[in-house]
Amino acid sequence: MIAQYIFDKLIGSNQPKSLLTKVLKLVRKQILTSNDPIVNYTYKGKNLVIHLSHDFPYILKDYPQYSQNLGWVIKKMHQKYADLKVIDVGANIGDSAVLIKDIADVPILCIEGNSKFLDLLKLNTKGLNQVAIADCFVGEEMSKVEAISGLGSAHLKESTEGGIEVKTMQRVIAENDTFRGAKLLKIDTDGFDNKIIRGAKSFLTESKAAVFFEYDPYFLSKQGEQGFDIFDFFVDLGYKKFLIFDNIGDFLITLDNQNKKQFVELHAYFNKGGKQYMDILALHEEDLNI
Repeated sequence: MIAQYIFDKLIGSNQPKSLLTKVLKLVRKQILTSNDPIVNYTYKGKNLVIHLSHDFPYILKDYPQYSQNLGWVIKKMHQKYADLKVIDVGANIGDSAVLIKDIADVPILCIEGNSKFLDLLKLNTKGLNQVAIADCFVGEEMSKVEAISGLGSAHLKESTEGGIEVKTMQRVIAENDTFRGAKLLKIDTDGFDNKIIRGAKSFLTESKAAVFFEYDPYFLSKQGEQGFDIFDFFVDLGYKKFLIFDNIGDFLITLDNQNKKQFVELHAYFNKGGKQYMDILALHEEDLNI
């Protein structure tokens, strides 16, 4: 297949400015104007099926530490909690599940409502031990949304007509009761993250789970979010430490519950039209030793 050939050459090339690479990128772009074929991609020793448009392999090639901070979080959490369970909201094609399983064989609830990624998620997690899939979106309240897909991600837009059902975390947990005591909630939903966190208030109050989430000021604003008020939300629930990473996975700084001013300054710095964002690990006071 021409798509697989282009993908393999681009991923395997060590000459990003060569004429062949430039030609292949142009051909890929042309193909994507009318079609988005499936290609095979090896990640953590496992074959994944992925859309040619998906940017994850290309970003990881240029920045090997990209998304690998989740692996560090899993390692540290599993050291403290031998019975660790993980909830992955915005599971996409299952790359996070594969990364998690490469670190620790823990139960994972993958939540994904976008049909573009859902079938691939099911294929890519097939054969992985203790992986459950919830076919829905999660939000602050029951509603309807539509998914606006990009190159390997999708952000959500409120829908007044039709759309896909959004469930509260309480509803999802009720339907997947074995994850009620999950100690890690991972969220990556391009701007819907704060709504999901607020909607998970009862779950977080009960579980005191660590929350590892994407914080993108630009996409948050698209959802009508101020953004940094989520800091106060966490503090009110007893969360006292926030580990901040940049969008390629590099650790930046640790903030405590008295550092809202610095959090607001980081919000301003990363507000760059969706080109940069933070990953944040919020830790409850019971997990400060992590």
